[in-house]
Amino acid sequence: MAEDVPRSNRPRDVRTEATTEEKAPAILRGLTQVFRLRLVYSREGVLRPPAVFTPSRGATQMGRDVRSGIPLPRDGRASRLHATLHADALGRLRVVDEKSRNGTHVNGRRVEEALLQDGDVLSIGDSYFVVRAEAERQADAPVPSLLGDAPSIHALRAAIHRVGPTAVTVLLLAESGCGKEVVARAVHDASRRRGPFVAVNCSAIPEGLAESQLFGHLANAFSGAVARPGLFRAAEGGTLFLDEVGDLPQAVQPKLLRVLQDRMVLPLGATAPVACDVRIVAATNRDLKVDVAAHRFRGDLFARLSEFPLGIPPLRERREDILPLLEHALGAPRPRISAALAEALLLHPWPFNVRELFALAAQLRIRGGDAEVLDLDLVADRLEPAPGHAAAAPQDEAAAAPRATAGGRPAPADRRPPAEEEEDRSDADEREPPPGREQLEELLRAHRGVVADIARTMRRSRKQIYRWISHHGLDVQRFRG
Repeated sequence: MAEDVPRSNRPRDVRTEATTEEKAPAILRGLTQVFRLRLVYSREGVLRPPAVFTPSRGATQMGRDVRSGIPLPRDGRASRLHATLHADALGRLRVVDEKSRNGTHVNGRRVEEALLQDGDVLSIGDSYFVVRAEAERQADAPVPSLLGDAPSIHALRAAIHRVGPTAVTVLLLAESGCGKEVVARAVHDASRRRGPFVAVNCSAIPEGLAESQLFGHLANAFSGAVARPGLFRAAEGGTLFLDEVGDLPQAVQPKLLRVLQDRMVLPLGATAPVACDVRIVAATNRDLKVDVAAHRFRGDLFARLSEFPLGIPPLRERREDILPLLEHALGAPRPRISAALAEALLLHPWPFNVRELFALAAQLRIRGGDAEVLDLDLVADRLEPAPGHAAAAPQDEAAAAPRATAGGRPAPADRRPPAEEEEDRSDADEREPPPGREQLEELLRAHRGVVADIARTMRRSRKQIYRWISHHGLDVQRFRG
């Protein structure tokens, strides 16, 4: 059932078979989008690149021991037949839990049945999938500095490859921390311009010095002045990156517009302009159209800067890239990431994007020391939702409601084998008040700081135990060893 996916960046394609009757009609293959599942983590760790599944029309089995469909043979927490995916005539996917031992979760919440949406995180045992509605054929291009397998990153790399060799001005639109300078450098590299790449943060330029810093000045142009070429001429033959261009002082905006139009700069104190061959890449995390309407930014300058607008996706819109980016930031030797940490990372809202992820990687490396496995307790305090940012939630509450029996009662779950019994998280579990600090310390000592053992003993989720630990400000490491 898994169709071929673009081979750029070599995403691994995992095939499952479908009968002729199960395959979608030919007309459906012409639709612009198809739903795919990207397996980003399984029992043994992060999958790089993710395994890509494209379920065909009909039912697709998922579990530890399924003959066809999506097998998870090494995931001990997955049931033999754990869940079933059902694709309708439009390709939309609905997941149905098959009375699994440890439950099926969508965006961290246990469901009996749910309609899957683009960007959802589906967990089966200790295996995590990211759901994507994407183009049937996704363009991509080699841009080594931009890591990732998300469709939005494929599109970004393809756009850089197209616009790089041209001379048009590029305006990068992105939230803070998304890597605007990395993308600007990639545009410069794709341009094959021989001059340097020069970056300037417009918000850090003092208003009184903005013109001088950008366009330069002659000796004695003002008291004690020594001749300076300015940033434009420093980038001669290359690229000038104007970061946070929306913060540029209004008095300088018309002069910047003139430079962009004439490709000449007039240094302070000079009477004749100087030719300047510079490619401009600008960036902002503000809505410049709003600033134009409020007369804080010139409309003609905005039009000139946005010859080719290029959006950079926030990290929460490319969840399949979170774990590989973290491993990249951790460097070598690369420790394993526990399932509990993987889940928390995938569900975190990432309000500060890649910059926040790299900061968290530094903390994991320091706190984890020489540990072979990095667990959630090392950074549990940093993975709480930031103010104003809610954690990911199911897209379809009605579809996520438990299935009922003929008598109107929820369908009972399987009785769990004692040797494999695992806890399940529920809304009631999350609302339960934490135990006392002394009781929790006693549990940590008794189980030598192994959170999974405490969770199994108390029949609670590991994430709930970590919340209690964080509530009391305890350090799990001191109970280990």
